[in-house]
Amino acid sequence: MMNTLHCAEKIMNRIRRFVPTMIFGLLLAAPSAHGAQNTGRIGVVDFAKIIQQMPETKQAETSLQATATPLQKEFERMKLDFEKAVEAYKQQAPSMAKAARTQKEKELGLKGQAIQKYQQDKFGRGGIVDKREQQLIAPIRQKALTAVQTLAQKEGFTLVLDKSVMIYGTADHDLTFKVMNQLNIK
Repeated sequence: MMNTLHCAEKIMNRIRRFVPTMIFGLLLAAPSAHGAQNTGRIGVVDFAKIIQQMPETKQAETSLQATATPLQKEFERMKLDFEKAVEAYKQQAPSMAKAARTQKEKELGLKGQAIQKYQQDKFGRGGIVDKREQQLIAPIRQKALTAVQTLAQKEGFTLVLDKSVMIYGTADHDLTFKVMNQLNIK
């Protein structure tokens, strides 16, 4: 359960990082809105909500969990083995020769580094889970972005911003539910 929440949280964090990029892209896509005065319409969407409600996101979370779970179990096993080795060393250290203690400490240090490398390679930036997450989320983001752009063009909006950057606005500018309807999200 905790891993599922962690994966969902990671996906939402990625989406939150994507929003400024999306906003910048939309600003570039609608340069006429900058020069026009009162001729363009501005809309807002809750992009994170749209992504979160898409059925593809739930499938992506399940798939990501299937990738992450065995890796997480192996990581936990490695940590447990390391902790046992450290505990055994602490008990044996007083009776060990200095050279043996030095050797054992070196072995434990290498084991600790191997665990950190495993964690980075599997769960860190650019790791297996990160790459899989990007692979799963990219088409979902693109589908949502395309829906926003299509709706904006159809309804004459020259600029669409994410709701998270909106300071003030009225509900008639919120396109979130229209986009969700376009994507058949209930």
